[in-house]
Amino acid sequence: MMRLNAFQQLQECQQVALLYQQGVYIGKRKLGSTVIVLYQLEGFYAEVFYRTYRREIMWIDCFSETAKLDPYLAGIDVEHLVL
Repeated sequence: MMRLNAFQQLQECQQVALLYQQGVYIGKRKLGSTVIVLYQLEGFYAEVFYRTYRREIMWIDCFSETAKLDPYLAGIDVEHLVL
């Protein structure tokens, strides 16, 4: 099981590979010209900040607090979950 602190110790290219292979895509948002993609991995979340979508990574922000998920909630379609 990958823990947050172990993930943060990996090199950025290793983090990205792990997110693409094992992470669960949650959503994306745009902040100015920056595209931010959210993944869930084990018990934490990782936001990948792209200058150019999927080409140039600016940084990766990891967290476990659910309050940081608020910017993504509006973009999640739950209509199919409602009976």
